[in-house]
Amino acid sequence: MKEWFDSLALRERFIVSLGAIGAVLIVVWGFVWVPLHDRTLELRDAVDDKAQLILDLGRAAGLAGSPGDDSSSTAGGQSLVVLVDETARPQGLAAHFTRTRPDGADAISVSFTEAPFHVLLAWLVELEQDHGITVDSASFTEAREAGLVNGQVFLRRI
Repeated sequence: MKEWFDSLALRERFIVSLGAIGAVLIVVWGFVWVPLHDRTLELRDAVDDKAQLILDLGRAAGLAGSPGDDSSSTAGGQSLVVLVDETARPQGLAAHFTRTRPDGADAISVSFTEAPFHVLLAWLVELEQDHGITVDSASFTEAREAGLVNGQVFLRRI
């Protein structure tokens, strides 16, 4: 094979080399990249389904808890995790959440990426006005597109 390649003219070697590189790229793309990308999307959907199941189980546990147990429920019967999720989903913010971490019964840390800033602010105002949840601290950095932010907010029930 090497002898054959060496016997080719310079122009022919260049064309054969480009063809070989193109073939390798096509094989890598078709047999490695596309399956990995498709599997990643499937796994993301599965994680979203499992997260929703956990929230549903949390709601069920909050409704079934004893009336005097304040550790998992609010006065309205909802945990802070569930309340944050239920108020963020209609506005499309839940898709931008990368992590929600409860900090006791009355606080939660929410991390997000590429969230629309105006929608995020409206959601935080709604949490304070309608549900008595305030922002303890927040940090934002601008994302690649104008109007989108990355960051984290620490919410606390009043």
